[in-house]
Amino acid sequence: MQTDSPTNGRGKFVVPYIWVAVGLIGVAIFIGADLLWNELFATSIDGSIHTAGSQVGNWVFTPDICESGFRRSFYGVRMFSSRNGQMAFVYADDPTRGRSIEVGVPGKDYGYRFYEQDCRFRNASLQTGSLINNVRTISGTIDLDCQTQDASLKGYLKFVNCH
Repeated sequence: MQTDSPTNGRGKFVVPYIWVAVGLIGVAIFIGADLLWNELFATSIDGSIHTAGSQVGNWVFTPDICESGFRRSFYGVRMFSSRNGQMAFVYADDPTRGRSIEVGVPGKDYGYRFYEQDCRFRNASLQTGSLINNVRTISGTIDLDCQTQDASLKGYLKFVNCH
């Protein structure tokens, strides 16, 4: 009676296949975990903001970086562009002062603030998400049309998992 055991020479070919299978399973688990993490926590931003007027200048802002307002102790979101470091957009929803939007003014060291009474919000909703490193992520949509005597701001932004 013959058995498949390492002593008769046939079993030594099975061991490498087991290690290959274990390695492939490990790679599959790693890839799956990475895909799941990106699906649950990846940041995305769609949309753009258009400004016009003597106080803000004429430009289009398409952000690709966002930051939760919780990092700076406010309920809202800050957005930036990796292509233009001077451009910035801040949306804050303050329970006592109301909603406000501040945009960076290109070439200046300050921003211009639009207050809730200056804007018509077609949609402005924020949702909090996961807590990562003691900072709550924020997602939402902002669809607005703001007008003051010297400046206007229009646009739509949708953002997910700003941390």
